[in-house]
Amino acid sequence: MAQSVAEDEAMMKAEFEEWGTKTTIGVLAGMLYGGLREALGSAEKEKVLLHSAHDTKQDFRHRHNSMRQMAEHRVLRIARGTVLGGAKLGAFTAVFCGVQHGLAVKRGCHDTYNVVVAGGVTGAAFGLTVPGSLWSRLRFGAIGSVLGTAVCFPLGLAYTTLQSQLQQQQQRQQQEESQQGSLEANEGDKGGIGAVIKRLENSASVRCLTELNDDVASVTHRSQL
Repeated sequence: MAQSVAEDEAMMKAEFEEWGTKTTIGVLAGMLYGGLREALGSAEKEKVLLHSAHDTKQDFRHRHNSMRQMAEHRVLRIARGTVLGGAKLGAFTAVFCGVQHGLAVKRGCHDTYNVVVAGGVTGAAFGLTVPGSLWSRLRFGAIGSVLGTAVCFPLGLAYTTLQSQLQQQQQRQQQEESQQGSLEANEGDKGGIGAVIKRLENSASVRCLTELNDDVASVTHRSQL
């Protein structure tokens, strides 16, 4: 009983750490995407404004003020896009991975069902955040749930297939390592037995030589007498 509780706690800790890692990656990716998108959009707008400023032949001071305002707006837009992008993608990743890893802890396995349910719940949650009336939000939530389930079903199958292949590869590696270790242990045992046999043979040969020398010495002594 205590061992099963310890295993459940270890699994919950591992799943929580993986959820935190994926959520952090989602936040950083969203921040990067949002900042780059706003930076590229601001660059295009600045080109148009600068071109119109040159055409109207504004004075240097007015043009300088316009460029400064454009730079300030660009910084604000990039900061806003970075924050919003990180929040949106981070929230999406947190909900999806939270449902997936929560089901994995509850059911004790990672499979297609967890991915499909996570996609449906995440799609419904983001559909409910669409501005509008209650009926429109419920409709978008239902649409988001269906789309999330449809998109995540093949992804779940691919995820489960890859995970099973990785597990099989790890099991093969463990079996090969265990077989190699047993072979090395057998070779070591054989080497030890061979060394013992050699020592016994050497001691027997030394004993035989000693007895032979004693016999020769006794024969020689008798012949002299």
